[in-house]
Amino acid sequence: MQKFKIITLCLLLCTGFVNAKEHTVKLLTQGDNGKMMFFEPMFIKISVGDTINFVPSDASHNAQSFSVPSEKSSFSTPYGKATKVTFTEAGAVLVKCLPHFALGMIGVVQVGDNVDSTKVNEDWHKVRASVVMNKEAVDKALTKINQ
Repeated sequence: MQKFKIITLCLLLCTGFVNAKEHTVKLLTQGDNGKMMFFEPMFIKISVGDTINFVPSDASHNAQSFSVPSEKSSFSTPYGKATKVTFTEAGAVLVKCLPHFALGMIGVVQVGDNVDSTKVNEDWHKVRASVVMNKEAVDKALTKINQ
């Protein structure tokens, strides 16, 4: 009976990760429409336990969190290398390409449903003036949280 309880508990704890999905976000220098320095998609909604494979189009791009629900969700990928990041905490996350941050190379990740977007909006408005391109696109991406 004890063995059955342990197996059942393990199955219950692992169910979320068994159903976890992998998503791809491209870090692009230029798109087909002439758009420059952007994440594709710029907004993505995933579930807790899902993984995003950040795929840079060249050696100058990386993905680095700059607004997270808590420090345990912080991450930074190496330059020019596709890197998988698993999101284990519900909330909203802002991600930047460090060398192209001022050019508005920023993405928004919603992890889970009905998340509080207060912190990411506050963090975005603190740095918005220092971004010279794609501001409106980031604003639009942030409005998609909880839609």
